[in-house]
Amino acid sequence: MMKQFISSCALMMALTPALAHANDVVGTEPTEVKTTEATATQQAESPSTMEQILARLPKISGYLQTGWNYTDQGKGSSSFQAKRLRLLMDGKVIDNVTFRLQIEAFNGIAGSRNGNGQKNIQVMDAFATAKISDAVKIRAGQYYLPLGFENYDCSPSSLETIDFSNICYRMVCRNPISYNLVDYGRDLGVMVFGELFPNAEKGFHYLHYDLSLSNGNMPMKDDNNKSKDVIGALTFHPTKLISIKGTYNYGEYAAENLPGGASAAPAGTKYKSMNRFMLGAWYNDPMGLDLRAEYGHMQAGSAVKEDGAYVLAAYHVGDWLPVVRYDMYRDNVNKTTLNNYDRVLLGVSYCIFKNLKLQANYGYSIYTTAAKVASNNGHRGSSQVQLMAMYKF
Repeated sequence: MMKQFISSCALMMALTPALAHANDVVGTEPTEVKTTEATATQQAESPSTMEQILARLPKISGYLQTGWNYTDQGKGSSSFQAKRLRLLMDGKVIDNVTFRLQIEAFNGIAGSRNGNGQKNIQVMDAFATAKISDAVKIRAGQYYLPLGFENYDCSPSSLETIDFSNICYRMVCRNPISYNLVDYGRDLGVMVFGELFPNAEKGFHYLHYDLSLSNGNMPMKDDNNKSKDVIGALTFHPTKLISIKGTYNYGEYAAENLPGGASAAPAGTKYKSMNRFMLGAWYNDPMGLDLRAEYGHMQAGSAVKEDGAYVLAAYHVGDWLPVVRYDMYRDNVNKTTLNNYDRVLLGVSYCIFKNLKLQANYGYSIYTTAAKVASNNGHRGSSQVQLMAMYKF
């Protein structure tokens, strides 16, 4: 028995170097280590179930713009304002199909406030967008119309000034034939748009197009006639920083008087035509010069004939954005209203943090002779001071 035990030990001692050598050659232990490291790396890179669920949820964002506004126009006013409170939800329906919901919680449209005159909630955007390719995208629902730069390519959160120009407010965000109310430049319909002729090296397309077919009525309402608004827009980019845009809109409208607004068309009118067109150019360097100009014209027979234009110049200096804008408007039918003016605006924005921006604007308006006598107590001009903060989340 002892001899067998000694023989076994001797055999194991003799085989040990060979086994050790074989283990080094095959590399069993290092392979197992590598497998363990690869698994750990894969687990670290693979999102957890909770992360996957969160990635599929809609993204919630928004901003609040609030502050103080003073003007000596007419009888004058001085008030703290909750100018805008936008709530947005963006998400994916299926691959290549997204949706957006945007709500304005401080809607100030005349006639849409509650019985105490307080601002209420308004649905701004509610649409889905299907991307077939860069050249063909289809949008359906209630969306912002592709009229001009400010209504389509800008938003209040990115605008250089606190307020848009009157081209945007009166020509885009208002239908004077049906109701003379601000409608935020939104409408219900279907739009096809896309980018053509890519410059892959510099990461932009030379041409963008939009073709919209919509009701031509107030947002969140069915059409009040059988005609539809047709809007076509082309934006040419000779370089990545330059945009040249032309827009044309044709629509037929029905006379309609709503609380807070009156129709410019005779009562009973069902198909009154109106044309709008805009032409503009924009040089926009996010790290430097921002220069934009637009001209717009709106006409509907003898009932509406209005012209407007603005030129804006701003320059990014770190977190500061000083801006100057000249803005003119002429209502060639209602010549005695305060919509007949030349206005100069001086302003500055300061981005304290990524999600907090302070804004200060001073504007001086010079009214036409007819407007100053009839609507501004004989005063040729008026001043406006705005101090606002914008909080994003």
